[in-house]
Formats: sequence, C-alpha cells, structure tokens
Amino acid sequence: MRIEALGDAAYVLRDLADLPAYEWARRIEGLGHPGVIEVTPAFGTVGVYVDPFGFDSDAFAARLSGLESEPWTEPDGTRTHTIPTCYELGDDLEEAASHLQLTCDEVAAAHASETYVCHAIGFCPGFPYLGSLPPSLRGVPRRPVPRVRVEPGSVAITGDQTGVYPLPRPGGWALIGRTPLLLVSVEEDYFPIAPGDHVRFAPISTEEYRERLGERL
Repeated sequence: MRIEALGDAAYVLRDLADLPAYEWARRIEGLGHPGVIEVTPAFGTVGVYVDPFGFDSDAFAARLSGLESEPWTEPDGTRTHTIPTCYELGDDLEEAASHLQLTCDEVAAAHASETYVCHAIGFCPGFPYLGSLPPSLRGVPRRPVPRVRVEPGSVAITGDQTGVYPLPRPGGWALIGRTPLLLVSVEEDYFPIAPGDHVRFAPISTEEYRERLGERL
C-alpha cells in the first residue's frame, strides 16, 4: 500500500492489494485513530481526511500495516437492493446494443442477470459506482459529448461499470433504462445505497414504471 499526502489535511491510499476500497474504509473507521475526521472509499483508492494538529501520520501508517494481514471475506448479511428498471426507457439502449453486437433484449437480460457491488458513491450525492458488468456488456464508451441533463433514475453503463443517476445532472454514460424509484433525498438525508452493498436490477414494463414512480428503495 502507498500513502500519499494531499496537502496537510488529507491522504490518499493506493495499491490496496486484495482488499476492496470500501473494506479498507470500514477497517480504518474501526481503528478510531486520533485525528481522523472522515474516510471515503473510491473505486480503487481511499481518502482519509484528518485534523493536521491531532494526527500522527507515522503512527497511522504503522497501524495500517497491521490491518493488511487481517483476512477478509464478503460479510454475511450484506445488504442487497433490487432496483426495478424499465429498459424500454433507455435513451441509448439501441446504440449500446449495436456497439455490443447484441439485441436490446439481450442487453437488458445480461444487465439484469448480475449482482453488482457498490464500490463507491461519488460524482453527485448518492450516485453508486457498481461493478463489474457481465463480459458481454463491457466496453461501451462514454458519449463523445455529454448530455447537459440526465433525468433522475436513469440506469447507465460505460466501460466495466454501471450506475444510476439519482439526481438531474450532466452525464456521458450510455443510458440503457430508467427506474421509477427515488434513490436520493438530500433534504431528508436519504441515501439508501452505500459502498459494499449489493445491487440487482429487475426488468419492469412501462406500465409498472408509471405505477411505481416516486417509490423509495
């Protein structure tokens, strides 16, 4: 593992060996190390935000070396969320299917066949970075010109990842479906998906989409 300083109040951990970033974040939070304010996992790195006046970086590095040897398996009772998805509402479904040399139905079936791990939350409040895609769906590029606005609930893929836009935002991922669920409420501090959670997608019709619009996860 490498520990890199980001100024005097933050560090980034790289080369995380065989542990996912969200597990490193959990272990670091469990240390209760003096001066650590917040720990944030990304897809393959961990950000550690500290009070520079109460944080001993050498002592922290020594404690981290002890954590590396602890065995890890996916914990029992991991939360699994099922997100109903209307693939017919995917603005880029046909284009993505053409790129992958699949039919639209094959793209939808493959996407819904997998259980994904939420590796990180980022980009905007509550956006889950989920992986990995089935091999048949990997390699769809980002749009050359991002959309100015992507509608909330849009289910998207790019590269080896999938995700759901929880809020209206610009975006360049390929939109292959849409969920009727409300996945984020900043005002109510409602963020049901967290790093380490599992996520599945369940195909629904446009009629069911309309009936369930606004439901929560």
